[in-house]
Amino acid sequence: MKRRAKGEAALTRDAVRSEVAKRYATRFHMSLIIAGSVAMGTLVTSFLMHAGVDSLWLRWLPALASAYLAFFAGVWLWLHLSAYGRHLRESSRSRGSSVVDAGVDVLDALTDIPIPRGGGTVAREVLRAGGGAFDGGGASASWVADSASQLVSSGSSGVTRGIGEAAGEAVGEAVGGIASDEGGFALVVAIALLAIVLALFFGAAAFVVWQAPAILGEVVFEVMLGSPLVKGVKAVGAGNWAGALLAHTWKPFGLVAGFAMAFAVFAAAMAPQARSAMEVIAVLSAGATGN
Repeated sequence: MKRRAKGEAALTRDAVRSEVAKRYATRFHMSLIIAGSVAMGTLVTSFLMHAGVDSLWLRWLPALASAYLAFFAGVWLWLHLSAYGRHLRESSRSRGSSVVDAGVDVLDALTDIPIPRGGGTVAREVLRAGGGAFDGGGASASWVADSASQLVSSGSSGVTRGIGEAAGEAVGEAVGGIASDEGGFALVVAIALLAIVLALFFGAAAFVVWQAPAILGEVVFEVMLGSPLVKGVKAVGAGNWAGALLAHTWKPFGLVAGFAMAFAVFAAAMAPQARSAMEVIAVLSAGATGN
């Protein structure tokens, strides 16, 4: 067994996670990535609505898929703009990725942008991650956590406020006649499903933001495993950063997507003429009060 050179630190998950957490404002960066994902999903469903797709589930299904793909794209961009981007590009080059080769010059130019960053020892001694631009001076910035939580909570504030007002006015009317009124029962179910969706969305977003140091640290560790620039990792095997990201995020996304589709399918059955969640509440509320 080949002995490790004197002074060479071990490439371990804990060491990489610690280095990433020290060098980057990971929770703030993850908030930006999630905000971009939400924006992508909103754009998709809005485009489909203007294209004449009225059914909620037919719009929400591609919107959810697009949002999750945008999340992966955001992490991919973060990796390329970070100090570890060159490892990802070299790994892709070694596998003969022509798509990545075509964009290497652009990404190299972006990573030359001088943005302040924090220091670190593991990246210099083990990961050899020279250069980088997406640094946030992470641990020393006390305002990062507040900024992250505000960004996540404000992402859909306008939509949730309108839904909450409509639901609040309707739920009182529906609960009184729930035992004998089919319309009132459908309204209560719709409000309950929508409330669960919103609670799961904000809970999942907060969870992913809070776990950002571990998630992004794991992603970076997988990138280093597949990098030809790091000594002694070829025996470990090529890393799979997308697989690591999927393993850490599919459960919260699946919960949100599952209940969102349950609400959309229920809405299609009970209020097929409604084109949005607020319209579903309004239609069912009108039916409950009319009976």
